[in-house]
Amino acid sequence: EAKKRGPKSVVARDVVRVVTPGTITEETLLDATQNNYLAVLAEAQGALALSWLDISTGAFAVQPADTASLSAILARIEPGELLIPDRLLQFEALFELFHDWKDALVPLPSSKFDSEAGRKKLESIYGVASLDSFGDFSRAEIAACGALISYVELTQKGRLPHLDQPRQVADGAVLEIDRAPRRNLEMTRTLSGDRAGSLLSSIDRTITGAGGRLLSAWLSAPLTNVVEINVRLDAVQYFCEDAS
Repeated sequence: EAKKRGPKSVVARDVVRVVTPGTITEETLLDATQNNYLAVLAEAQGALALSWLDISTGAFAVQPADTASLSAILARIEPGELLIPDRLLQFEALFELFHDWKDALVPLPSSKFDSEAGRKKLESIYGVASLDSFGDFSRAEIAACGALISYVELTQKGRLPHLDQPRQVADGAVLEIDRAPRRNLEMTRTLSGDRAGSLLSSIDRTITGAGGRLLSAWLSAPLTNVVEINVRLDAVQYFCEDAS
């Protein structure tokens, strides 16, 4: 287009996207068998909540948390980028946690984690009058989800990718395993950080990226509900007994 207008014409230039560790979508930079999560920790009325999103697949979830469970949740999802309100940096109970995740930590002004602004943002994005149909969200959960979407909008310069509806993970729905035992068990990576040689690499016979991500997610988050466990086992039994 610039050549058509002549050599002296002005070519419009603008920032069309800001690339951050949690918003990478290029397949060459990602492991197709692992989710790359952007996570947000928010606080409201003394309660904490963590939301996370894989911008390349649209998978979007939120979970209530406390200072005891937060470490295990983060170890399960392994976010590439963790956004927090700057006021939480003064929260002594989280000092050790933030040190463990310092390479992924991104403090932002606390004003960006307002729950009412988050509610309006979610209602606008999903075109609903109320979030009741999505679940009974706490103020902290809404603040986390709203801040996450606002950050994605900012980095993508308004071109919001497809996002699933936020899936609420109930407290206690999966077995939470802290970072140290998870690492020592070598569930998804060995002690040296390699995937090869881990439990996941030993059992993974998936042939698609989506299948690999699902298997990794299931292994990282063992179910605690007996009914759901039996449903999964029934599905395995069905395929084992009927190979066709």
